[in-house]
Amino acid sequence: MSRRHVWSARFACGALLLLGGCIASNVVARNERMVVATVAELQFAPAPSLPLAGLYESLEITGDAAIALRKVYYLFLADGAYAAAWLTEPDGKPGFQTGNGTWTTSAAGLSLDGAEPVLLEQAEDHLRITAPNGVLVLRRGTVQ
Repeated sequence: MSRRHVWSARFACGALLLLGGCIASNVVARNERMVVATVAELQFAPAPSLPLAGLYESLEITGDAAIALRKVYYLFLADGAYAAAWLTEPDGKPGFQTGNGTWTTSAAGLSLDGAEPVLLEQAEDHLRITAPNGVLVLRRGTVQ
């Protein structure tokens, strides 16, 4: 290999290393560039009759629900339908369960499939759902 080719190869490798660590901020979605508040820092407020729409993923699951639930995804549609996936781990064996149905919100909270409403609260792009068996904190996501 000639001396010129060696220097060209070194320059190319050096340029790749330098450019590999530099990503323009406009390439990353704005909400992914922002410093995200922890769940404890969020200021939740009651959200009666909140018009849910969008994809939400769990950030925190507490209470009895946390015994088997590891991750939860809800896709709420504006027409009152939802689709969901739950990563569960009963008996130490992980697996996904899925479901769909209808949702409504009222002054009493969120109701899925006509069940008794549970407390629904909102903070920025987050929801907190408090049910008798636990608390679920969700963050709005995107469908790609």
